[in-house]
Amino acid sequence: MKAIVPLLLLLSACSANRPAAVNAPADGAEYYQASQPIAGYQQRLYPDPQGGLGHSQDPDIKVTDIRLTASYTVLYMTFGKDPHGHDNNYYGTSSISFNPKAVLATSDGKKTYALVKTEGIPVSPETRDIKNDEKVPFILYFERLDKGIESFDLFECQSDNQNSCFNVAGMSIHNPID
Repeated sequence: MKAIVPLLLLLSACSANRPAAVNAPADGAEYYQASQPIAGYQQRLYPDPQGGLGHSQDPDIKVTDIRLTASYTVLYMTFGKDPHGHDNNYYGTSSISFNPKAVLATSDGKKTYALVKTEGIPVSPETRDIKNDEKVPFILYFERLDKGIESFDLFECQSDNQNSCFNVAGMSIHNPID
């Protein structure tokens, strides 16, 4: 027992006196390395028991998490056909891409935030062919929401008979004015 006390004191002294990290990221988004598999990131469950992940008219589009960093509003999403869903072409292929003019818009539509970059999905006009039985996780980085903006929507484009857009309404996140 007496040997444990000095050991604990030594360990606590080492951890309390560590210098600040020299190459610490200035922004939380820098922790997400493109070389890491996207599916490995900690994501919330869908349907979202905490609320805030919004809803889309297209059941193939899911928001799995939303995060705010110092520089970005980050949306984690998946695209995948439901084998029991509205499209019976489950074993075919699809092409996906993301519109570079997509925006996040406040619920009242008075303020928008531009797309900055994507991971896991190409930006139009480039496309990615996927099998319809494949689930594709991807990440969207937008300009950071202003403090106090807690409800917003994603508007990529106007859906039509040929294209289904990644539009999601009713998203929210804790983002107080301070």
